[in-house]
Amino acid sequence: MPANLTAEAKGLWNKASQAKTVEEKIHALQEFLSAVPKHKGNERLRAQVKRKIAILKLEATERKQRRAGGRGEGWFIQKQGAAQMVLIGQTNVGRSSLLSRLTNAKPAIASRKFTTTRPVPGIMNFEDLQFQLVEAPALVRGAADGEGWGLQTLGLARNADGIIVVVDLSEDPVNQLDIVLAELEGARISAKRSGSNILITRPKEGGGIRVMVSGHLLDCNIGNVQTLLAEYGLSNAVIRIVGEARLNDIEDALLEATTVFKPTIVAANKLDIPGARKNLEALSQKAADLPVIPVSCMTGENLRQIGDAAFGALSIIRVYTKEPNEDERTTEPFVLPRGSTVGELAKRIHTELHENFRFARVWGSTPKYPGEKVGLEYVLGDRDIVEIHTR
Repeated sequence: MPANLTAEAKGLWNKASQAKTVEEKIHALQEFLSAVPKHKGNERLRAQVKRKIAILKLEATERKQRRAGGRGEGWFIQKQGAAQMVLIGQTNVGRSSLLSRLTNAKPAIASRKFTTTRPVPGIMNFEDLQFQLVEAPALVRGAADGEGWGLQTLGLARNADGIIVVVDLSEDPVNQLDIVLAELEGARISAKRSGSNILITRPKEGGGIRVMVSGHLLDCNIGNVQTLLAEYGLSNAVIRIVGEARLNDIEDALLEATTVFKPTIVAANKLDIPGARKNLEALSQKAADLPVIPVSCMTGENLRQIGDAAFGALSIIRVYTKEPNEDERTTEPFVLPRGSTVGELAKRIHTELHENFRFARVWGSTPKYPGEKVGLEYVLGDRDIVEIHTR
């Protein structure tokens, strides 16, 4: 945990978090790193900052090359659709084939190893949503320490909304999964939800420091959390805390030195190969809480289940809106985290809608009856239809 950072260090972190260019962010992080005391309690934080600087330097180099006339896509893929999920795994497990079968992308597919050397994005249609899938270059042992394209691939995974681990059922899928999960853990990315999940955002509309707790604060209260964020120079932030959390956990999240949870599913490819189903049994036992979807990119078996599994793992809901006195709802839903309220939907649409809110009517699976009149704190469910009335 970060131990007694000085006011100078906290100010430098705030400067780094608000830097607008890659170069400014690198310089600010280097300043922050120099202000962090070198002792055992800060080793994890210092390692995390060094890794962030290394990734940012790679991005800066790529941008310079592109400005100089270099070709090819960079490593940092802008998010599209309802969510972005990264396909990771070892070489020759079928990541490119899976991306090709599920999306409109045309990645290079070959039997040679390490065919993919840059991230390749594509769009997967799922019911009335679109998910962006990004194939990352293969992970190797030592990726978290910079082997191969490790830092870049793990940077993609950390930035994504979720992860699809692709394994090959014709080989040893348990060992493959172990290697991938170990490298994720080395980069402080967890495929399994821990006791708490802390998300800090800075909304553009202002509103001061707002703390939303779904669980328990163990050694502090909301006022302590607000004071902590203010010490780091934050005057406008929303912090969501799910589960049990201590003040140190919150400071870790603020400094991005904590392990982040990424919803993860396992796509077990090459189900059509002899012996694959026996290996699948061992994999399913090993994966435990992770959803395992056995698929065949060759025959197309079970490929449609990837969308269902991704939607479930991401813990999102679709909410539609309609105008008062109109019968038809919108065709495109708002995508919100599971547990979101009418108030959060109103803010997503427009801040004035939230400020002038009177009441809402809801149709769908959650209301007691169609068109139930509800307030800002009403919790919405998947496929609910909301009609907001204002003053």
